Amino acid sequence: MKFVPVRANTGKLLAIMNTSASPSPNASTPELEQVEPSNPWRPLLIPAIVVIVGLGICWALFAHFGRAKPDATGKILRETAYPVQINAAQSQPDSGMAGTVPQQNETIVLVDARITNIGPKPLTIFDMTADMKLNGNSNRSFAALPEDVDRVFERFPNLAAMRTKLLTRHLVIAPGQSAEGMMVFNYAWSPQQWAQRKKPHLTVSFQNGRSLILPLQ
Repeated sequence: MKFVPVRANTGKLLAIMNTSASPSPNASTPELEQVEPSNPWRPLLIPAIVVIVGLGICWALFAHFGRAKPDATGKILRETAYPVQINAAQSQPDSGMAGTVPQQNETIVLVDARITNIGPKPLTIFDMTADMKLNGNSNRSFAALPEDVDRVFERFPNLAAMRTKLLTRHLVIAPGQSAEGMMVFNYAWSPQQWAQRKKPHLTVSFQNGRSLILPLQ
């Protein structure tokens, strides 16, 4: 058996090695991987969201359970505004009521309300006031004293049909009990001014408890 030597075609082999199909590595320029730079705040994003949500929940719980509970609740049963004209020459200023001038317009306000003690201790009424605004100015009227209320109904007999038992200062309301009564307020306003009143409300304050605020018409 004879062996036939095979000669490599070196020229053809070199041509193949130098073609684009066989790229030669560039030893002088290393290839660098393109890596996106990391955000230094990204690891803190989730903990920050958790903290914000936790603070919101804590604030909601505090607002619901941490606020002071009222000592009393109330309801306005009736409210009547009665415009009158008072002649100062025939009237005398009464203690606790607004003074008068000749032919002065006034508005007498009768308010019937029910006050309920929802606290664990007796409540003693300290004062009752009606507050409202006219032309941006605050106006406060204190509930008339019992003797002043008598004079009002004597002077204006048309109001006699609406007279009820008075809700007075120093009245003690036992826990779980209610008190009903009338309060009389007075404003030196004309009917046109009364119609322009803003934010009217009744405030009942107690000697040993938080004040009760009720909206008026």
